[in-house]
Amino acid sequence: MRLLHCSSFLFSLFSTIVVVFASDESDVEVKPALSPCKRINPCGATISTYPLLEPDAEESSGFGSGAAPPVYDEILTHEIYDLNATPELQNSTLCSCPGDSTCDFESDSNVVKVDYHVTLRFCSLENISTVCKRHDVNVRVIGAAQASGDSVQDVSTAMMFCNCPNGFSRQPVEVWSGQDISLNYKCL
Repeated sequence: MRLLHCSSFLFSLFSTIVVVFASDESDVEVKPALSPCKRINPCGATISTYPLLEPDAEESSGFGSGAAPPVYDEILTHEIYDLNATPELQNSTLCSCPGDSTCDFESDSNVVKVDYHVTLRFCSLENISTVCKRHDVNVRVIGAAQASGDSVQDVSTAMMFCNCPNGFSRQPVEVWSGQDISLNYKCL
């Protein structure tokens, strides 16, 4: 009886110590286990966030105080980012590669750059078909929308049905569930 009581005391003491140590770490985030990657799923995504362009006083348009008018048309959104600046990169792991290996964010051999903002990383690109249907969505990237609404701030899931040899053309953004949007791409 004493041995049982002693072991339960040690277990509760150990549990308390683990909880205390875990609560002291402010940057520890508990996430559910990653599901295995399927053939069409990238194992990770990199979001490149570029700074906004500053309006040039010499190129003012004559509106109001001489400053350029605000850009609000989604056709012009690609012109509001300074694509020559160094972007802030955010990597997201989406699923686990075979053998529970992690997604390789250092290699360039597993990368598909979808546009200036989204780069997908795969366990192996050899499994992705290079035969694409031109009229279908070939890539779908789903994640929380940026404040501008023209891209995602992080990726929760992605699917690439084929790897377009000539690159991708972005299609209209779709509203997904909650705060998420879907970025859709077709082959060029």
